[in-house]
Amino acid sequence: MRALPAIEAKGADEAMQQRMRYGRLTHSLPYARQSDYRRDDEELELPAVVLSNGVLTATVLPSLGGRVWSLFDHRRGRELLFVNPRLRFANLALTDAWFAGGIEWNLGTTGHTTLTSRPMHAAQIETGTGTGVRLWEWERTRDLVLQIDLALDDDHLVASTRVINPDPEPKPLYYWTNIAVPERTDTRVLAPAEFAWRTDYGGTISKVPVPYPDDSGVDLSFPSRSNRAVDYFFDCPPPDRFVAAVEPDGQGLVHTSTEELRGRKLFLWGAGAGGDRWQEWLSGPDTRYAEIQAGWCPTQFEHDQIPGAAEVSWTEAFGAVEVSPSVTRLEYHEAADLVASAVARATPVAQLRRWHDRWRRDHADRRPTEMLHLGSGWGAVESLLRGDARVAGAGVPFPEVDDSSVVGRALVSGDVDLVRTSAGHLIPPVSPRWQEVLAQPRWDDVAWVRYARAVAAHAAGDTATAAAEYEATISLGGGIAGAERGLALLAAARGELSEAMSRYAAACILAPDERTLWTERVEFLVDAELFAEALTALETAPPAVRDHGRHRLLAGFALVGLGRRDEADTLLADLTVPDLAEGSGTVHQLWKLVHPGAPVPRHLDFHMG
Repeated sequence: MRALPAIEAKGADEAMQQRMRYGRLTHSLPYARQSDYRRDDEELELPAVVLSNGVLTATVLPSLGGRVWSLFDHRRGRELLFVNPRLRFANLALTDAWFAGGIEWNLGTTGHTTLTSRPMHAAQIETGTGTGVRLWEWERTRDLVLQIDLALDDDHLVASTRVINPDPEPKPLYYWTNIAVPERTDTRVLAPAEFAWRTDYGGTISKVPVPYPDDSGVDLSFPSRSNRAVDYFFDCPPPDRFVAAVEPDGQGLVHTSTEELRGRKLFLWGAGAGGDRWQEWLSGPDTRYAEIQAGWCPTQFEHDQIPGAAEVSWTEAFGAVEVSPSVTRLEYHEAADLVASAVARATPVAQLRRWHDRWRRDHADRRPTEMLHLGSGWGAVESLLRGDARVAGAGVPFPEVDDSSVVGRALVSGDVDLVRTSAGHLIPPVSPRWQEVLAQPRWDDVAWVRYARAVAAHAAGDTATAAAEYEATISLGGGIAGAERGLALLAAARGELSEAMSRYAAACILAPDERTLWTERVEFLVDAELFAEALTALETAPPAVRDHGRHRLLAGFALVGLGRRDEADTLLADLTVPDLAEGSGTVHQLWKLVHPGAPVPRHLDFHMG
């Protein structure tokens, strides 16, 4: 995970400033990166759960974070969401792999959730309006339980959500729902706000008027008219908070919720060259989308706090909105008022409150009727660790799953042989509860456990303990590349470049096919301006690793550093980097170094400034 940069909030009060300082993560442990995806097209079958009442049909992808892929309105004969014509991953999530489209549920910390491309448990439930589906999972960076109950009423997909803190200590709370909607030339996004907090990837967030945030005369409610990627967090007063995306014919999608969700947001890629390229990169040619969002705090740079042994909950509604086409051409606030009236008629807040209270009283804790899909086994292991098989209640049972959690179960039970033989590439857990388990003397001669102790100490900033445990790991054998890599990171932080180079080389010998390890090694060398050494390292990599687009990009920077611009230019001719990151100007920067002053070709221009 990329460490989140500090952001300056101009004009924020002390409470908001405090929420921005609180709860920030610098890593996504114990989750692994999901990085080695491709960009070629092939047919793919995915498990799906379908809810339909004859008016709406919702299609849910439980293997990919419970994403609502489609919400089709039969009455109007139209899709309400942006349905991506392809499933194509990009490096935009906290653990890398993310895809555009549909409705995404984000728990954890600022960014697309660790769960976004991972499986969730899914089961059939009975709701007040018929059959529904429950999604749930244990989010491991925070040790919080996420439960989402989806149901259909006559005109809405309704999501009743709760976040459960199973532990006695309070924890940071971050939650946002992201909804992708089609962006056409005159698509308009409206919310009942006079002001918004704006950020455009420049390191600041500031309060601006709605709908004209600056002197450009561009109305922010038309996403296609912006020339750059921007986030607008609407300052919506309670209780009637909503955000709607309306087409020129007066129809579209509206999101509203009970009052617990305070935040409302518009994200747009903008019509600049970089935004256009990102849209094409994520969804293919001739497709565009924007996102309307809702969250627990006013902006996504804030964390609230969930008390110990507590839960928070809310209900959201997603449905069609329909107004006269003439409304979409009115002055912003007049148009927003008329949409607000339509929303109040179709989805009164009082009605949502009654739904939520009934759900919380009668349905949230009921055991599901039929399992439909398995998530991870870590919820069951975390329950075992705490000595309570129903730590989050009967409504969210955590079954045992034959995945990496088998090793976690062995750690809790003390099965030394299984851990010794099966831990392999498991990313070590780093929470205090797991450190108590790993500190037991029975594990002292198990290399992977010593490595796990090192990772936890390293993440906590205890570099002396981390170094000692990494060395102990190596002395016990087992060929754990991560131990050499950890020592490389520590050496690089101390400025000991030669030691870092040696440790990275040793790590890559132990794990020659670990592409992301090679990437980290070569990035270190390029950043240290050891350009010849970077190229030499790549020459020793297996062909499949060496030829990855990320490494061809890094080789380009190394060649420029050595004055070999013609060779770097040859790499640029057909350069494709599958794991480009949002806000990344690296391809753009390489072009500028090779061709100073020349315009960036469209296929290389991902610059968001």
